Amino acid sequence: MNLRSPALLSAALLCGTGCVVKDSSSDPCSPNPCRDANRGQCVVESNEARCLCDTGFVARPNGNCEPVSAANCAEHGGDAAEPDDCQARARPLAAGSGVHQQTIDPIGDFDFFRVDGQLGHIYSVTVKPSGSLMPRVDAFDQGGKYLGTHESTVQAVLGFKARSAAPYFLRVSHSPVDISAAVGAYALTLTDLGMDDHGDTPAEATSLTPDSFGTTSPQDHFGRFEYQYDDDWFRFSASSTRNYRITFQGPNDRVLPVVAVFGNGDTQNPIFTEQNPTIDFTVPSGGTVYLRMFLPSGQGSYAFHLYEG
Repeated sequence: MNLRSPALLSAALLCGTGCVVKDSSSDPCSPNPCRDANRGQCVVESNEARCLCDTGFVARPNGNCEPVSAANCAEHGGDAAEPDDCQARARPLAAGSGVHQQTIDPIGDFDFFRVDGQLGHIYSVTVKPSGSLMPRVDAFDQGGKYLGTHESTVQAVLGFKARSAAPYFLRVSHSPVDISAAVGAYALTLTDLGMDDHGDTPAEATSLTPDSFGTTSPQDHFGRFEYQYDDDWFRFSASSTRNYRITFQGPNDRVLPVVAVFGNGDTQNPIFTEQNPTIDFTVPSGGTVYLRMFLPSGQGSYAFHLYEG
């Protein structure tokens, strides 16, 4: 154990014999825990080690890391970005860098882009087609984990959140929903929407203080579902002897979230789930209560009041 740090030395003296003091700055990738064949690249995500495919290899759906080849990363003619048919050959794409013009050509072409995500930021990508192309855009994290998709005849619009300061990947293609084997040009734009307004987990929940019933000036709480599958978590201190009410506010262009209420220290199994403009409830025991707000699909803004009485 390295005790050159004054903080670690003090902790060790207080700890005594037989106690291990862990250096909070230790690297989860040192020593490298990645031992699987062709998956020896270690990266740190949320202070934990994650094993990725080695350089020159690509992750396959079965979990294996295969050498990049024409079989898993096609090489063909097309626009100037080729070859870019797999994550290993993705072209860099910076948010706010303007409109990027490319083509899906020949039939079955994929275009991959790499986005260096900032922790906690929301990104929105728009793909506008020309000709007969029906664009589809998919998002993946650096390990190939699927994050979401969108496809449309008009334009494909997809949002995703960078849960780590790490590379993320976009894949543009012609939608398999369209049975025609179309090719064509498209215009792609990437926008950084900034930090997520509310956390996606109980540990990141926004703290609330309920207003008393009958108050004439309750506190407004605002939120926005900024991307597909966005969750907004809130928490407040509750009592089993009090009544609670959530009221969602207009205007009509605001969305009405689904609300899941959690208590008793259990953030996996809600006490109840409801989607109504006014939600009245009690809790079985006092302590911290968590509210998870979400939409089954879509995006939009919302506002609510929280009362106690």
